[in-house]
Amino acid sequence: TDTGSYEDDSEIGSVDGDLYINEFMASNSSTVQDAGGAYSDWIEIYNAGTQTVYLGGWTITDDFEDPDKHPLASSLSIEAGAFLLLFADDEQGGPECVGFKLSASGESIGLYRPDGTAVDTIVYGEMGTDIAFARIPDGSSTWEVTDSATPGSSNGR
Repeated sequence: TDTGSYEDDSEIGSVDGDLYINEFMASNSSTVQDAGGAYSDWIEIYNAGTQTVYLGGWTITDDFEDPDKHPLASSLSIEAGAFLLLFADDEQGGPECVGFKLSASGESIGLYRPDGTAVDTIVYGEMGTDIAFARIPDGSSTWEVTDSATPGSSNGR
């Protein structure tokens, strides 16, 4: 069930491999478990491009003033047309874990390439438990609030 949508009018678009912050959940209590069995917040990255993107040197953050907050593991890559699910669990438990949690009361997420250029950013407001914010269709400028999350796979339509 969709509970709202809006068009993304930000001037920062996705570049370099066409990577997008495609979907995220800031209060996950039953949607998807991380490798350790915990229900951590999560962020899905989508590669809309035609080539694999290797993420060594890339960073992700929840603070635009600190774009280098979490370096992505050099072992991570996203094939063309594929999705990468990152768990925002405030731990360094594995390559898919990032060292911060998302705030259900609202904040920001930014994805940066190795030279520090912002590839994609989003600022969001308050989110309910097990509610996702998703680009529908994948990689589009339209965001929808939904209780039908699709972590690690296409948002459909």
